[in-house]
Amino acid sequence: MGLASAGWAVAFSLLAVVSATPRGPTAILSVDDATPTIGQVVYFDASASVSHDNGNGRIVSYEFDFGDGNRTREQASPLASHSYSLAGPRRASVTVEDARGNEGTASVRIEVQPKPSTGGIPDLTPASASTIPTEPIDGQIAILSITIANHGNGTADAAMIDVMDQRPNGTILAIGNASLPTQLAPEDSVVVYSPTFVAAGVGNHSLQIVVGDVTPAEKDVEDNTLTIRMTVLPVVGPPPGGTPDLAPDAASTIPTQPVEGETVILAITIVNRGTVAADAAILDASDVRPNGTVVPIGTTVLTSPLEPGASVVVYAPTFVAAAAGNHELQITIRSVSPPETDMADNALTIPMTVLPAMGPPPPIGGGVETAIIAGGLAAAAVAALLIATWLLLMPREPGPLEPPPPEPPDDSPPPIRPP
Repeated sequence: MGLASAGWAVAFSLLAVVSATPRGPTAILSVDDATPTIGQVVYFDASASVSHDNGNGRIVSYEFDFGDGNRTREQASPLASHSYSLAGPRRASVTVEDARGNEGTASVRIEVQPKPSTGGIPDLTPASASTIPTEPIDGQIAILSITIANHGNGTADAAMIDVMDQRPNGTILAIGNASLPTQLAPEDSVVVYSPTFVAAGVGNHSLQIVVGDVTPAEKDVEDNTLTIRMTVLPVVGPPPGGTPDLAPDAASTIPTQPVEGETVILAITIVNRGTVAADAAILDASDVRPNGTVVPIGTTVLTSPLEPGASVVVYAPTFVAAAAGNHELQITIRSVSPPETDMADNALTIPMTVLPAMGPPPPIGGGVETAIIAGGLAAAAVAALLIATWLLLMPREPGPLEPPPPEPPDDSPPPIRPP
């Protein structure tokens, strides 16, 4: 009885602790359209989220993550809106927080659709272009940023942009081609980056950009060519004021653990540890898959100056999380302008786990929900222990008596009597 009483006391104590633990809010997220087209405004609503109580457990802030690298700050309103610029799947989420600091999270999958064709005829033209860096040094890696505009009355589904470099000695070298990254609606424009190339040959270069293979086919091709000038400077020593020193300080994927086949965005924090501002730089990202295959993710550029001690977040091109397992994402900075002298910290590698496509969905609750579940399991275990103790200590009813087995016969010899 003493053991049973002690067990009941422990059980009630644990149940009291679990019951007294403040529960976090339950986040609920809905959207007005889970299959929007590119450019369509999507409205997010988290007003159905449930708080623990109206006191310290009341919800005080909402933070939305739209799954494409854009997010809101903590806000009092449970409503938000956002439009997507690229087609593909996205995982949008909201994090709600109560006055105690407890959080709850919910997410919803968004399938961004391409814009429907307008049925007209596109008319693409390279509206403008510039090199990064603007004046590269002989032997430096450069990239060409090209703005493509659609002056037609129909959506362009695809196009190819070819770039050639005519050097000061008259030699013409093909830089390569790039494709239209997304559909281009009438009167819209998009920035396309050429393949990187080596700025070889000091002097004035002519870079020629030609748009071709437009789908649907164009009728007006007279404005499909653009030529710009690029000056390549000779190699000189470092500037007297010092040099920039860019480094990828941190990086993360959105979502953190993508599902196989899901579109991923890589956010990279770049910091300048040097003594002068960096005017431009090129960033390369690649994915080392579990089988060792290295797949380029793409190239992005730093186009605005980064002052000494400052940092900025840039986004690599979106990519598909292919092959479940542990990946390594490699980030490299190059072609910094003005040139760096310290390039030992220009690379960063981060892990990324890709979940199987048929795996269980990720939990939508935060740490508080996990603690509550753990507490419930602990209470259930205590209850099971108490039942077992009760069964052991409960007196059993006696069964019917049975006769003892017969004694074996006595085969010993008779005792010897005295005469």
